[in-house]
Amino acid sequence: MLVKVTVSVGSRTLPLEQLTDMRIRLPIEELARRIGSRLEGIRCPHHKRGAVNVRIHVDAQGSPDLRYDSCCAELGEQIGKALG
Repeated sequence: MLVKVTVSVGSRTLPLEQLTDMRIRLPIEELARRIGSRLEGIRCPHHKRGAVNVRIHVDAQGSPDLRYDSCCAELGEQIGKALG
Protein backbone atom coordinates (compact mmCIF):
# COMPACT_ATOMS: atom_id res chain seq x y z
CA MET A 1 0.00 0.00 0.00
CA LEU A 2 1.32 3.41 -0.95
CA VAL A 3 1.78 5.73 2.02
CA LYS A 4 2.59 9.35 1.19
CA VAL A 5 4.95 10.98 3.67
CA THR A 6 5.75 14.63 4.29
CA VAL A 7 8.24 16.04 6.77
CA SER A 8 8.48 19.47 8.38
CA VAL A 9 11.98 20.90 8.04
CA GLY A 10 12.16 24.33 9.63
CA SER A 11 9.25 26.29 8.19
CA ARG A 12 8.98 24.09 5.08
CA THR A 13 7.05 20.90 4.43
CA LEU A 14 8.83 18.49 2.11
CA PRO A 15 7.90 15.17 0.55
CA LEU A 16 10.05 12.47 2.13
CA GLU A 17 11.78 11.86 -1.21
CA GLN A 18 13.35 15.35 -0.99
CA LEU A 19 14.82 14.79 2.47
CA THR A 20 18.57 14.31 2.01
CA ASP A 21 19.56 13.34 5.56
CA MET A 22 19.42 9.54 5.43
CA ARG A 23 19.66 9.28 9.23
CA ILE A 24 16.18 10.78 9.33
CA ARG A 25 14.80 9.56 6.03
CA LEU A 26 15.47 5.80 6.38
CA PRO A 27 13.62 5.28 9.70
CA ILE A 28 10.64 7.25 8.40
CA GLU A 29 10.59 5.16 5.20
CA GLU A 30 10.59 2.01 7.34
CA LEU A 31 7.73 3.38 9.45
CA ALA A 32 5.71 4.08 6.28
CA ARG A 33 6.38 0.54 4.96
CA ARG A 34 5.30 -1.06 8.24
CA ILE A 35 2.12 1.00 8.43
CA GLY A 36 1.32 0.29 4.79
CA SER A 37 1.76 -3.46 5.25
CA ARG A 38 -0.46 -3.48 8.33
CA LEU A 39 -3.20 -1.50 6.62
CA GLU A 40 -3.12 -3.60 3.46
CA GLY A 41 -5.05 -6.49 4.95
CA ILE A 42 -7.69 -4.48 6.80
CA ARG A 43 -11.08 -4.31 5.08
CA CYS A 44 -14.42 -3.00 6.21
CA PRO A 45 -16.71 -5.99 6.81
CA HIS A 46 -19.69 -4.11 5.35
CA HIS A 47 -18.21 -2.24 2.40
CA LYS A 48 -15.28 -4.60 1.63
CA ARG A 49 -12.92 -1.63 1.18
CA GLY A 50 -9.74 -0.59 2.90
CA ALA A 51 -8.21 2.77 3.75
CA VAL A 52 -7.30 5.06 0.86
CA ASN A 53 -5.21 8.21 0.55
CA VAL A 54 -2.98 7.09 3.43
CA ARG A 55 -0.52 9.76 4.45
CA ILE A 56 1.85 10.52 7.29
CA HIS A 57 3.18 13.91 8.27
CA VAL A 58 6.21 14.06 10.56
CA ASP A 59 6.48 17.37 12.39
CA ALA A 60 9.69 19.18 13.31
CA GLN A 61 9.82 17.36 16.67
CA GLY A 62 9.64 13.97 14.93
CA SER A 63 6.06 13.13 15.84
CA PRO A 64 4.15 11.30 13.10
CA ASP A 65 0.52 12.06 12.31
CA LEU A 66 -1.32 9.35 10.36
CA ARG A 67 -4.27 10.33 8.18
CA TYR A 68 -6.37 8.26 5.81
CA ASP A 69 -9.79 8.18 4.20
CA SER A 70 -12.16 5.37 5.14
CA CYS A 71 -15.64 4.32 4.14
CA CYS A 72 -17.02 4.35 7.68
CA ALA A 73 -16.21 4.60 11.39
CA GLU A 74 -16.02 0.82 11.75
CA LEU A 75 -13.05 0.65 9.40
CA GLY A 76 -11.40 3.43 11.41
CA GLU A 77 -11.88 1.41 14.59
CA GLN A 78 -10.31 -1.67 12.98
CA ILE A 79 -7.34 0.38 11.84
CA GLY A 80 -6.93 1.87 15.30
CA LYS A 81 -6.87 -1.60 16.86
CA ALA A 82 -4.37 -2.92 14.31
CA LEU A 83 -1.97 -0.04 14.83
CA GLY A 84 -2.37 0.04 18.60
